[in-house]
Amino acid sequence: MNSTALPAVPPDDLHAAVMSALAQVDDPEMGENLVDLGVVGEVRIDGSAVAVTLIPTSATCPMADVMVDDAQTAVQRACPPGTTVDVRMDWDTEWSPERLAPALRERFGW
Repeated sequence: MNSTALPAVPPDDLHAAVMSALAQVDDPEMGENLVDLGVVGEVRIDGSAVAVTLIPTSATCPMADVMVDDAQTAVQRACPPGTTVDVRMDWDTEWSPERLAPALRERFGW
């Protein structure tokens, strides 16, 4: 084993770290975190690559680029060095209030 090689992070631990990072990112318009808003569509981990899809709350979400950039930065910081992170917006999946965390759904009256 090469002495400079980094130990592998178990996928479950990395997934938890990614979700924790995304929970620290607020939607710039709603002021709530991406996880509770239910905009995290998928987190895929393949070796040292992490792919995250976000679902916009509207088809014309004006802050989509900011959300992607903020999520990209947060996830990259949460991952081990050398991890490739790709965060993208999934414009084909429709967001609905059912995706909200129960406490937010109740607070928003949905």
